[in-house]
Amino acid sequence: MLIPKYHNYNFYVHNLGEFDVIFIHKILKEFNLINNNYYILKSIYRDGGMLKLSISIKISGSKYLKINLIDSINLLNIGLDKLAKDFQVKTLKGVFPYKFVTKDNLNYVGRTPDIKYYNKGKISIEEYKEIYSKDNWDLRKESLIYLEKDLICLLEVLDKFNKSLFIQHGIQMTECLTISRIALMKFLKYYLVEEKKLPLINKLQHFNFINFGYYGGITEVYIPYGQNLYYYDVNSLYPYVALNAMPGTNCSYIEGEDLDLDKLFGFFHAEVKTNNLYLGLLPIKTPLGLIFPNGEFEGVWTSEELKFAKEKGYKIKILKGYNFNKVESTFTKYVKELYELKSSTKGAEKATNKSLLNNLLGRFGMNIIKPITKTVTKEKLDFILSTRKVKSFHEITKNDFLVTYLPLIDEQICSEHGLDYIKVLSKESNYNIEKNIDMFKDVSIAISAMVTSYARIFMNKIKLEILKSGGKIFYSDTDSIVTDIDLNNINSKLVGKELGQFKLEYLIKEAYFVSNKTYCLLLNEDKTIIKTKGVLSNSLTLEDFKTMYFLSKNVSGTKRYTTKNYMKGFVSIEEKEIFLNHDVYKKREKIFNKENHWIETKPLLYNNIIKSIIPLNPLNNKWK
Repeated sequence: MLIPKYHNYNFYVHNLGEFDVIFIHKILKEFNLINNNYYILKSIYRDGGMLKLSISIKISGSKYLKINLIDSINLLNIGLDKLAKDFQVKTLKGVFPYKFVTKDNLNYVGRTPDIKYYNKGKISIEEYKEIYSKDNWDLRKESLIYLEKDLICLLEVLDKFNKSLFIQHGIQMTECLTISRIALMKFLKYYLVEEKKLPLINKLQHFNFINFGYYGGITEVYIPYGQNLYYYDVNSLYPYVALNAMPGTNCSYIEGEDLDLDKLFGFFHAEVKTNNLYLGLLPIKTPLGLIFPNGEFEGVWTSEELKFAKEKGYKIKILKGYNFNKVESTFTKYVKELYELKSSTKGAEKATNKSLLNNLLGRFGMNIIKPITKTVTKEKLDFILSTRKVKSFHEITKNDFLVTYLPLIDEQICSEHGLDYIKVLSKESNYNIEKNIDMFKDVSIAISAMVTSYARIFMNKIKLEILKSGGKIFYSDTDSIVTDIDLNNINSKLVGKELGQFKLEYLIKEAYFVSNKTYCLLLNEDKTIIKTKGVLSNSLTLEDFKTMYFLSKNVSGTKRYTTKNYMKGFVSIEEKEIFLNHDVYKKREKIFNKENHWIETKPLLYNNIIKSIIPLNPLNNKWK
């Protein structure tokens, strides 16, 4: 590949960072040990995964040949088999009996391996019968066919994706490494106007304050079991709420005793006293995860979420914060045009437009500090581990480690390792580290934090409407609600195909909600939907959920572990039996009937002044 014809070519590999790059990196590093660093390797990482690996060789003087290996999953973040269907390409990804292959049977020829060796759900009985052979299934031949299909399938997908990007949006796929960066490029190029500039938060003090008020979505169990329910999703929740006013570029820090919340717009540190509603309206980060409690606490939230809570009876005292000017319609044109394109196109165009619509807003919430990835010695790694936040590290050789870390020295980590923070600062550098770190120049946590805040307000308003109409809420995720009431009965305009309306996803005969993102739905047509966090869904059954709920017993499931070893150059995928705790849900307090059976929940009572989650029922000590 390193020949003049391919100089500076990009080669795309789907899921490169998860598999292929481990093998490639190991082989080239070993080759360099005995060939005087023949290959020059440069990599770009994000969240511990490699986005890009550039491989160069020197050919003469100052001339080099270079190729780039790029992970296409960061452009199209789903499996290749689904991509092939979404983009409607001619060559579909094949099926292969991964579990059948061992180092001892690479030349196997004979009966087609049993269907159990194929990944469950990837091949039907009918499809298996079509490929079945009694005596001439050739592993080597089938491997090559499978790999060739993979390559052609990915080529066809990327070709359609690139054409769609260029024709509809005037952007080349090769200009960016991630879909969020492509979306940002489109927005900046065609939609951002002078009077609606984004507030680029590039000072750590400002970033850290707003980051305290940057929370995710609401994922909670309200009632663990129900019958005859409706499961609703919101059409493009985050893009829809981004139609609201956004922070502008005029910002001032304010604090004092008489700050009027109704006149503020931004992010504020406040003291809060709730009024014991069934729904908690303000999020708090705790070791249990994100909770929405009742009680007395302080924290940082958006002005809009605080106003909503105040309107519902919360007592709010603003202490200090950052007040922004309010800018209308920052994202309106982008969102409405992309949603219309998504709704009116098919195949590759529809998939591309959907990706651009959904991947812009989250990018603004990236940490402004760029992590550093480099190969270091064992001694240097130990120092980094004891002074900085490390995202990941991998052993390459016995004394070489690939490490990704944030450059700022962390006072708490130094303290945990018995190091003097000031001495470490002095030893590391004589100049201000903060002024010399590499930062992202095109992110704005103020935008992302405001968008997620609007989304929680939107979802809570709907939930309160359901309760006011006599309905019950059983479960909610970031953009979905399970209830026993038809939303059309509340307001017919709530349900439909338009942006921000709800769509009915499932009609449920029976449902079991064991914990957040762990539930089982028996649909009216007797189809079963199982979702499990951290466990393979196909390793559990409806009976398992009945056992956990009705009998209060733990059940066993299967968890898949992936182990990467850069030093030995392998990826091991193993499945292990684990137990699911029936009593794992802790984010709301459980309410039990006379038979000691879990039937309801209510918000935890929280006081972060004394840093405690207090049981509402003094006889129940579970949540102390």
